[in-house]
Amino acid sequence: MLFNSLDFIFVFLPLSLLVAAALRRNALLFWLTVCSAVFYAFAGHIWFLIPMAITTGLDFWVGRKIYTSTTQAHRKLYLCISLVCNLGLLAYFKYSGLFLHTAESIEALFGSTLLHTNLRLALTVVLPAGISFYTFQTISYVIDIYRKDADSEPNFLKYLSFVTFFPHLIAGPLTRHNQLIPQLSLIANNGIKPRWEEGIYLFAIGLAKKVLIADRIANLIDPLISDIGNAGMIGAWLALIGFALQIYFDFSGYSDMAIGLGRLFGIELPRNFNSPYKALNPADFWKRWHITLSQWLRDYLYISLGGNRCSPARRRLNLMITMVLGGLWHGANWTFALWGLIHGLMLVLYHSKEGTWNRCTPFTQRCLTLLLVVIAWVPFRSDSLTHTFSWYLSMVGSDGLRGSALHGSTLLWLAPLEGIAIWIALRQHNSLEIGYKNLSRSKLIALSAIASASVLMMNYSSRFLYFQF
Repeated sequence: MLFNSLDFIFVFLPLSLLVAAALRRNALLFWLTVCSAVFYAFAGHIWFLIPMAITTGLDFWVGRKIYTSTTQAHRKLYLCISLVCNLGLLAYFKYSGLFLHTAESIEALFGSTLLHTNLRLALTVVLPAGISFYTFQTISYVIDIYRKDADSEPNFLKYLSFVTFFPHLIAGPLTRHNQLIPQLSLIANNGIKPRWEEGIYLFAIGLAKKVLIADRIANLIDPLISDIGNAGMIGAWLALIGFALQIYFDFSGYSDMAIGLGRLFGIELPRNFNSPYKALNPADFWKRWHITLSQWLRDYLYISLGGNRCSPARRRLNLMITMVLGGLWHGANWTFALWGLIHGLMLVLYHSKEGTWNRCTPFTQRCLTLLLVVIAWVPFRSDSLTHTFSWYLSMVGSDGLRGSALHGSTLLWLAPLEGIAIWIALRQHNSLEIGYKNLSRSKLIALSAIASASVLMMNYSSRFLYFQF
């Protein structure tokens, strides 16, 4: 079950809201948890609930133990249990495939056998949807208790509904316990107070981003990317620009829909995007792109490594480690590590030349930032490092100006569609800046037409890009 499906929009969501409106206290929290479990099971496989239950139950127990422990040694022991178990489970499901692929590449290179057949089978696993998101949420909960920045939650049902709340469960936004649990307590006591107009508006905007822009671009660029060696320079750049637009409208669309769904239940989820392609520099980009992940990496990884409280060389190393690990968080492929490395280098270079950079005009800063960010998307979308280098070579004309993979019909549709998407991303206010109350009657009518078109054009096989992370 996906946000962009008829069964979700016309069956699951109305039923969830209708029953929730009639419930209070633990009954309401229990209903939200059941709805989230059903949504998660239908979004992937029912067995995906098992690792989520392990992570959720473990960190609730650990949080209580840390909170009630009287010695620092015990507190540190329980924190280590949480980190080892959670990161171990995440590593097994998410990175066993990377380990297996790397081992097979070494075997092919040296003509030897490194892995036993049973080990190969053990490493062949299916990645549960959203495991990175809910694991990071429970880890932040435990660390905050360990740092004495928060108390543990004694009500397991309230904690469970915080972890599993279905609008943010699979692809965020990453929500902290101190953001969501107080709101869950409020609606449990007073009932849900739906913000109908704002919720439906954001959901409709997000659906249009996904269906009318991201999916349409994906249909045109995917054949080019899969045959990038024959795309030519024009095709390689069109594919790259298309993917930069696709991933933004796909993921920001999901975030808009999630925030809109939260408002329908009287819950305010955190903002995740703030016009990132308008950023003035690489640091500004990460304050605008996937905001909740950037804040998580800063608070729980970068600061834990020492942050800015060390020598300049160590700060640069901390930043590089954070960005590479942040890249690997996105997927089990060395291409994601390369993507994180590129962004780490961009940030280090920017901070070392910040004075020179800031003397440029804002227009120049934005153009240079956008160019660097777009070029960095190549490894993120590539299937392998070989694919990455082939794409970069095509961009500089190694295969000619126009290759055989770029058909006239593709160019006819792709160029205007990308132009419209660029105009929206760079020249228009984003959905949260506009707001429902600022829309005129004519714009509301246009939004209704766009929402109707989005429903009619929904593709059931089109998953959100960040579901795989």
